[in-house]
Amino acid sequence: MGLMDKAKKFADKAQKEAKDGTLKDRAKALAEQAQTKLDEVQTQFNDGQKQPTAPAVPATPPTDVPPPDAAATAQAAETVAETVAEASGVDRSHEAAPKLSSGDPLAG
Repeated sequence: MGLMDKAKKFADKAQKEAKDGTLKDRAKALAEQAQTKLDEVQTQFNDGQKQPTAPAVPATPPTDVPPPDAAATAQAAETVAETVAEASGVDRSHEAAPKLSSGDPLAG
């Protein structure tokens, strides 16, 4: 029996089952099983979504660390810029941050 004969026999069998309704019944049963499984998975997913979550704890900064000092931060940035300029051999002094005054806008 060749491949074509097997294919023809299989096609005839499928056609016969389709005519007598057994193929349709099997397809319907498989569709119902698939729908039942989908319903189970959806229910499990929905139950997982309903789980109570812990309330969010507001983030607070550590109290033992003082806030950064603006002058110290500017000095550190300037030091880093100088170190980078020295390492690269390029003069970038024109890119440095402006010097900070004492905070008096009229002090000049």
